Amino acid sequence: MEQPAHIKVSGALEGEFIITEERNPNEFVITRDTSWQAMLGEGEREATDEEIAALEAEHGPFQPADGEG
Repeated sequence: MEQPAHIKVSGALEGEFIITEERNPNEFVITRDTSWQAMLGEGEREATDEEIAALEAEHGPFQPADGEG
């Protein structure tokens, strides 16, 4: 399956968006990209395996998402 096109928006709206529908060559529908990669702030990074293991050792294993939010 082809990945949707990603765009960066600045102005009244800012952030990472994906194109969900192309209506014609000059009009399209976008939605905010809510993937964890797009939500990382500048200078942030994915946690390492060692950091995750330390968190789980202190707080217990991560639980699967419950679908809320």
